[in-house]
Amino acid sequence: MSPTVPALPASVDRFVGRGREIAEVDQALRRARLVNVTGPGGAGKTRLALEIARRRARKSSSVFLVDLSAISEEHQVPAAFADAVGVAAASPDAVPDVVRVLAGTSGLLVVDNCEHVVEAVTPALTALLEGCPKLRVLATSRQTLRIPGETVCPLGALFSDEAVRLFVERAQAVRPDALSGSEAAVEEICSRLEGLPLALELAAARVSVLSPTTILSRLRGQIDVLEGGGREGPARHHSLRDTIEWSVDLLSRREREGFTRLAVFPGSFSLEAAAAVAGVDLDVLDSLVTKSLVSTVAATGDELRYRLLDTLRSYARERLLAGGQEDELREGHLRFFVTRAEAAHGSGALGGCESEVRALCEELDNLRLALAWSVDHDPQAGLQLIGTTREVWFRRAQTEGRAWAARLLELHCDPDRARALGLLGAGQLAVADQDHTAARSWLLESIEVADRLEETEILAAACHRLGVSSMLSRDVEEAERNLARSVELFGGLEQAQGVGRGLGILGMVRLNRGDLPGAEQMLTEALATLRGCGDTWGQGQVLMGLGQAAKSAGEAAPALDLLSQAVTLLARAGDVTILGVALVSLAALKTPEDPRRALRLAGAAVGCRERVGGRYPPATREELEVVRSSCAEALGAEVAEAEWEAGLALNPADSAALVAGRPVRPEPSALTARQLEVARLVADGLTNAQIARELHLSERTVENHVFNSLTQLGLHNRVQLATWVTERGLR
Repeated sequence: MSPTVPALPASVDRFVGRGREIAEVDQALRRARLVNVTGPGGAGKTRLALEIARRRARKSSSVFLVDLSAISEEHQVPAAFADAVGVAAASPDAVPDVVRVLAGTSGLLVVDNCEHVVEAVTPALTALLEGCPKLRVLATSRQTLRIPGETVCPLGALFSDEAVRLFVERAQAVRPDALSGSEAAVEEICSRLEGLPLALELAAARVSVLSPTTILSRLRGQIDVLEGGGREGPARHHSLRDTIEWSVDLLSRREREGFTRLAVFPGSFSLEAAAAVAGVDLDVLDSLVTKSLVSTVAATGDELRYRLLDTLRSYARERLLAGGQEDELREGHLRFFVTRAEAAHGSGALGGCESEVRALCEELDNLRLALAWSVDHDPQAGLQLIGTTREVWFRRAQTEGRAWAARLLELHCDPDRARALGLLGAGQLAVADQDHTAARSWLLESIEVADRLEETEILAAACHRLGVSSMLSRDVEEAERNLARSVELFGGLEQAQGVGRGLGILGMVRLNRGDLPGAEQMLTEALATLRGCGDTWGQGQVLMGLGQAAKSAGEAAPALDLLSQAVTLLARAGDVTILGVALVSLAALKTPEDPRRALRLAGAAVGCRERVGGRYPPATREELEVVRSSCAEALGAEVAEAEWEAGLALNPADSAALVAGRPVRPEPSALTARQLEVARLVADGLTNAQIARELHLSERTVENHVFNSLTQLGLHNRVQLATWVTERGLR
């Protein structure tokens, strides 16, 4: 009699999303014989593996499931393999019997939940792979198996639209009317839970007694609200806490301590910071990454960064507080970032060392945390930090940076170096906000303190910023006086960046005076100086000035070229402020011949600036209004609004691509959940009228969603939109 092979478990609810991940795993199984789907607890590894298995089984493929979730001892693993293929285990090691049964099989063996018995799973799979040459293995685990030939497929968060769909489906199954009028709260819940499927399902189960708004309010730093869902599946999936504790209990003592201490970081962190602040060395960090408790994050530089999912961090922080370690770690965290910022600032350059500034831009969440600690514990160190990271705040969060500086200046009034730095930072950010009264007050005090302390670098930088403020205030004489002093001081320090940037602003002062030949001469000299010292941001600013000079002279072609070069460099430097001015100037030049592109450029300038705060100078704001009104007249209100909205969504890199004529192709997350829903139905072949009936929308609303999606993705028709959806596995 043939052995009886257990059937795959039937799905109790609909599988949502993961089209791209299924395609990636299928492709990996074609290339490799062992594919391991890894990820944190609750990521949906089992659901994904079973969905792939069911699809293969429907095609008459041989599929076997080894479910290790209920196995508590490693010696039970061989028997679990035997049960999966219908073999009665006649000895403690039944693996050879399993190999004999599967030796000629070309099917798929799914081995689920390997992490807690990995020492027994590894030799079993090795034997199967060696003895069954046609067999493919799909494993799921919270860690890699480290078997030769293993291909690892990390399973991350659901895309934002998939997360919303999952939450909505599960919530409506609990209470059909639970989500009426709660779209914003649902999207925020999905964002807060970072697209983690188990967390979303547990939260959705709570709509039986709580509104989405109440669920959202209870999610802030609490994980116990995420429990009490359905009772099917293993006990560890009945609450998020149980799932996390299952993973943490499998760690060694050093790994548990490291995991707990990493909760000091509010977001991503570097390898250096993990070691210096949390005492987590490379071996421990590697193990935590391998076991899916720490995620790797792509960074703008060459080095990887790391982070804990918010749900994992909430649990780790509970452990941190219970152990009484948080104060010590927060103090060390502040000291580390003060030292790091001083190193970036220590070059004496006006804007700091460019590569270090870019690296510090990755640390915005850590800077916020360090500043918050300094407010209550060490305002002097906080002023030191806000002053030495002023370029980071200028590029990423001007309004917020100014608020931190102002608050700390109220707390630390001693006329020392830290206050001089804080005043400089506050003044620079006030200039960016066009608040020249406040900027002048702060910068004059910074000059006074720095002069008395003989802090020449701070003095030179404060004179420069005061000169910029005076230029923007149209006080030409004071601007020239302060900028000349700044250039002289930076020259004495042999600091070419400060000299070049000062000459660039002096060139802009001459341009404002109407002295075009003098402006071009000064700006050209500045550009040569800044190229000599490799200052990307400074070159971008000066090229913007040269472009505006050419525009003022009526030389459109040179102006377009110079402004385009400026945008490329400024986007590369991560700038928004000067980039936006260049984009508006380009938009004004493009308005007569290409009003669509002009509106997108103008919208990009506004969108980028809104995300960091601050305001453009009056002349730029006036030019924006002229561009917008002229383009609306040429295109009509509806088309103009769509182009403007598309521009608002662009980041600096997208804006540079648009200027260069390269296609801007955002990822699916660039579309709203509703736009993606409409796009899927377009791909299914539905007309606008049919989509409107399906989604209970007006046909005009559907038309707008289709038009905006095409605009944002740089596509031209419904066929291209359907292809875009299909290629990304989003149907």
